[in-house]
Amino acid sequence: MDGITLYGALNSGHSFKVRLLLLMAGVPHHYVAIDISQPRDARPADFRSVSPFGEVPVLVQNGQNLAQSNALLLHLSRQTGVLGAEDEAGWTAITSWLFWEANRIGRSYPNLRWYRRFDDSGDPALVRWFEETARVDLDRMERELASRAFLLGHPTIADLSLGAYLLYGDDVGLDMNAWPAVMAWLDRIRALPGYRPPLDIMG
Repeated sequence: MDGITLYGALNSGHSFKVRLLLLMAGVPHHYVAIDISQPRDARPADFRSVSPFGEVPVLVQNGQNLAQSNALLLHLSRQTGVLGAEDEAGWTAITSWLFWEANRIGRSYPNLRWYRRFDDSGDPALVRWFEETARVDLDRMERELASRAFLLGHPTIADLSLGAYLLYGDDVGLDMNAWPAVMAWLDRIRALPGYRPPLDIMG
């Protein structure tokens, strides 16, 4: 694998999980930080020219522009063999978790984090809804992780995906000690070879 550029942003867990996989897999790449607080038409021209949805992360590999973080995780894991599955049944299980992440914890928690940390203008009822949904999602993860170390029993990209925003360790108004299995799982992710904290690699 060569000729890789990743565009991401400091507080984007979606960007973080892709860069983390690249680093854990030892894949040489060029990282470009994008200030997503800027209006989309004010972002750098090189980024706008390769980002099909105007969002981060975007990975450019040998002239091909690839987007959507979970799609990038699948692409890179299949190419490198790192944090993937042993068979097609395993890939199906991973993919199911990636779809769940996009619809559940990857929506509820990041939005709650945004309004609690960066934007206090959110409608209070909407913010409460994100908090309630995040609690339900964390409850589901707690049940899944109570009896095994990782989502599939061994570390995969599913763990990076679901854990991405949680690994920032922000105070978003939730007592995370209410989910001890989730907290222990996050510590196991942090202990994986090649792990780097988000604020160390996303600036």
